Amino acid sequence: MHNIEQVKIPRSIWALGFVSLFIKSSTVVLFSVVPLYITNVLGVGQATLGLLEGLVELFSLATRMLSGMISDFISKRKAIIVFGYVIALISRPILALAPNVEMVFLGRSLDRIGNGLDATPRDALVGDLAPKEIKGSCYGLRQSLGTIGAILGSALAIFLLWITGNDYPIVFWIGIIPTGIALLLLLTMVSDPISKNAPTKVKKRKSVRQFLEEFTQLNPSYWMVILMSFVFMTSNYSGAFLTLSASAKDVPIYLIPLTMVIQNIATSAIAYPVGYLSDKFNRRTLLLLGFLVVILANACLAGAMIYNSGFEILTIGLGVLLVFLGIFLWGAQLGFTQSLLAACVADTCNEKLRGTGFGIFHLMNGCAVLIGNCMVGLLWETISPEAGFSFSAIAATIAFIFLFFLKKSTISSLR
Repeated sequence: MHNIEQVKIPRSIWALGFVSLFIKSSTVVLFSVVPLYITNVLGVGQATLGLLEGLVELFSLATRMLSGMISDFISKRKAIIVFGYVIALISRPILALAPNVEMVFLGRSLDRIGNGLDATPRDALVGDLAPKEIKGSCYGLRQSLGTIGAILGSALAIFLLWITGNDYPIVFWIGIIPTGIALLLLLTMVSDPISKNAPTKVKKRKSVRQFLEEFTQLNPSYWMVILMSFVFMTSNYSGAFLTLSASAKDVPIYLIPLTMVIQNIATSAIAYPVGYLSDKFNRRTLLLLGFLVVILANACLAGAMIYNSGFEILTIGLGVLLVFLGIFLWGAQLGFTQSLLAACVADTCNEKLRGTGFGIFHLMNGCAVLIGNCMVGLLWETISPEAGFSFSAIAATIAFIFLFFLKKSTISSLR
C-alpha cells in the first residue's frame, strides 16, 4: 500500500482513456438529440421511449457478455474493440437518414451493439494493463476521460442545435468525426498484452470444454458482487429521462444537451478521486455513499416535477434548479458507482476469465437497466414523472440496505 504513489499509470491506459473520450463525445452528441427527435418530431410517447431505450441498452449489455467471452477465448481484446467502433461508425449515417422510429431504433441499436462490443474487452484490457496497486485509479482515470468526452459531446450538441436551428440530421452526420478519431487512436496507440501471448495461451487451452470448466471456477465473492450490482442497477435509467425532465420545465430545446454537460462534469470530477481513494480505503463505504447519492438525485428530480410555484432564484425557477441539481447528483453517483463496481469485478475475477466476468456483469446490469427504464417510463406516462423517480429511489434504497448488511469481508477484500 505504501508504494502506490510510485506506481505509474501505463501509457496504454492513458491512450484507452482518450479513445473513450472521443467515442463518448460522438455517442453523447447522438444520445442528447435522439430522445428529442423521437418525442418532438416522431411523436413517440414516454412509455414507448422507455421500452426502446431499455431494449437498446439490453442489446448493448448482452453484446458485452458475448464480446467478453470471445475476447477470453481467442485471447484478443483490441481486435474486438476495433470491430465495435466500425459498427458504431456505420450507425451514424443510418440515424442521419432515418425517416421513422423504426430506422432510428435500428441506428440506436447498432450504436449500442458497437458500444457492447467495445466496452467489455476495454474494461478487461484495463484490468490486464493496470498494476494491481492502482487498479481503482486506472479505472477511475478511464471513466473520467470518457466523461470529459461526454461533456465535449454535449457542448457540441448544444452548439449544433443552436446554429442549425434544431436540424437533427446534421447533428447525426457530424457525430461521425469523433468516432473516426477514436478508431485511429485505438489502432495506433493501444497495446494488447494478452494478444502478444496468444500462441502460448492457445496451446494451454483452446477447447470449449476447457473454457467451460474454467467458467465454473468463478468464485463466490464474484457472484456476490454481481448480485449486489444487479439490485443496484434496477435503480438506473436512461439519460433520456433527464433530458425530458428539463424539457418538462420548459428549458429551450437547444439548451437541453446542457443536462448531459452537467451530468458528465459531475461524473468526471468524481470518478478518478473515488477510484484513487478506493485503492487506499474500503470500497464498501464509497459504494454506500454512491447509493445514497442516487436516492438524493431522485428526490430532487421528483421534487422538481411536483413543484409548480412561480418562486424564482436569480430569475431561474426553483423547479429548473431542482432538475439541474438532480442531474448533477445523478452524474456524481455514476462517478461513485461505475468505476467502483468495475474495480470490484476485476478484483474478484480470475485473470483468464476477466472478459467473461465483465460480460456477465454487463449482461446482468443490462437486464436490471431494462427493468428500470420500463418501470420509470411506464410510471411516468400512466401516473406521473415523480412516480418514476420514486421507483428509482426505492430500488436504490433496497440496494443500499443490501450492501450495508453484506458481509464486510466480501467488499473490504476487494483491493
